[in-house]
This record gives sequence, structure tokens and C-alpha cells, in this order.
Amino acid sequence: MDINDLMDEILVQSTYEGRFTLDELLHYGTVHSPTGIGVSKEKKHTFFLVFSGGEPNGAMFVDEKGTLFGDAAVLHLTGKEEFELSLVTPSIADALVSRCRVFEKSHLKKSGRLDIPTIGTPNRQRVGVLCLTVRDSQAPLAGAHVAIRKGKVVLTSDVTDSGGRVCFRLLNGRYMCVVSDRLGERTRRIIEFHEPQVEACVDIGGTEDENR
Repeated sequence: MDINDLMDEILVQSTYEGRFTLDELLHYGTVHSPTGIGVSKEKKHTFFLVFSGGEPNGAMFVDEKGTLFGDAAVLHLTGKEEFELSLVTPSIADALVSRCRVFEKSHLKKSGRLDIPTIGTPNRQRVGVLCLTVRDSQAPLAGAHVAIRKGKVVLTSDVTDSGGRVCFRLLNGRYMCVVSDRLGERTRRIIEFHEPQVEACVDIGGTEDENR
């Protein structure tokens, strides 16, 4: 059984958690401490990142030439990959990490959830906290993936709690909020954020934002 077949067999029995860019995945690991496997499949190669308690402790890079493990695999990451994260038991993660451990993680470090993302020079801009409540036809939507974008750049992202709520620390401005779940992208909303703290509601079953 080759690596791809082995991983497919493991993933069939796992719990799907969501789809993330590399930065989003590392950020999600920092905040939520998952134990699981992130998979990025391209036409000619596949990446596997193995997380233990939120730490990217293992990596594999598979292409037609064979398989690279650990630090050698990580060196092939470009940062543009998108990963599908699935949760596995700690024993499976530990067994995989023992074969593909990453020792040098300096290039994978990600700032924390409430660090301030910036683009350009944020002169005269104030810092505030944006809290969003995601609903589906008025019912709170837990476990939704919320990304905050400026143009095509994802500044930060997180997953809603049991009340459908998520908060970000940002510079005041105009942002695109993208809400996704297991079905894929559900909605996009423009968020105007110009106060020290803003509470907003995004209803994926509705047509407009509600600021309160």
C-alpha cells in the first residue's frame, strides 16, 4: 500500500473540519488545537500536514518521484496551497508524525488570532474589535468558517462558536466577509468597520447584513 492509499484509508474514517489556505490552517491550529490531517492535492503532487494538538508536527510531500518526509517536505510548500482538514485520533496522528516529523517550524509560525493584520501603511487608522454573529435563517450557525478579506488577500479567519459568534481585531476600514461551511462558500458580505467595537450579524439565509 503506497502513502496515498494509506492516507485515503485513514481519511475515510476521519471527521471533515473545513477547507483552509495554509495561513488559515496554521491560524486555526493555533486557536483551536485540532489533531488531524490537512490535505492539499494538486495535479502532480499532494501535501499532507499532520497536526497534534494544533501543532504542525508532521509533513509529507508526494509526487511521481516518490515521497519526502518532515522538513524536506515542508521546503516544498509555497504558501498558496489550500488544505482540507480532517480530524483523527491522537494515536493515528502520533503514528504518522513518528515517520514524518517536522523539526524546523520557523517558517510556519502564524500570528495569533487577535494580532493586527495590515496592508500597506495604516496611517491614521484606528484599531477595533469586529464581532460577527453568523445565522442561517435566524438560527445561530456554529462551526462556520469566516474569512476577512481585503481585496483578494485573506487577512484573518476563524470558526464560529456554539452561538455562531466570532471576533477579530482589525484596523478600521471596509472588508469583505466570506462565510463557508461543509457545503462550501455560503455568502459574501461587505462589512464597514469604523468604531472601536462593532457587533454585526450575517444571515446566510437572508439578503443583507444587520448592524446593531
